[in-house]
Amino acid sequence: MPILATLLLTASSPLPPPCQAGQLRLSLDAGDGDFNGMSHAGTGLSVRNMGQDCLLATLPRIQMRDARNRILPVVRQAPRGMHPGPAMVPLRLAAGHRAVAEIRWVAGPVFPRSRSVHVARITLTIGAGAISSPLTAEVFGAVGQPATFEQTPLRAVEGMAAG
Repeated sequence: MPILATLLLTASSPLPPPCQAGQLRLSLDAGDGDFNGMSHAGTGLSVRNMGQDCLLATLPRIQMRDARNRILPVVRQAPRGMHPGPAMVPLRLAAGHRAVAEIRWVAGPVFPRSRSVHVARITLTIGAGAISSPLTAEVFGAVGQPATFEQTPLRAVEGMAAG
């Protein structure tokens, strides 16, 4: 039996169900420019659980969209040394609590042949649904390739979520 399955089956409390988009709220915090510098920009993501305890993917799929809600050619950069990607255990998100992560992207024309896309909204896929928030950003990438962003895994934070 795989180790993860063994750990899950021997847990002392039953696992909560997967989080549903309808019970979560997404907010962004640019941290007064904490993410900006060296031709990069970014924002903090905060996902608040408005419902019962649930399990949340630690690396949810993120899409950036334009003002007409079209998906833009911007993709998560694969973490170094983790191909095709990290296997991560879902996060247990308690009722009323939140999980946070950060994303960063190239915010200037640093490529020999640069192109940019204008982001108006960010969307996180949660199960069969999605949550989103307005985001005003210009993301740069090399011509002929999708622009990329770095994404940290979601992690639970102590205490109740604010507003």
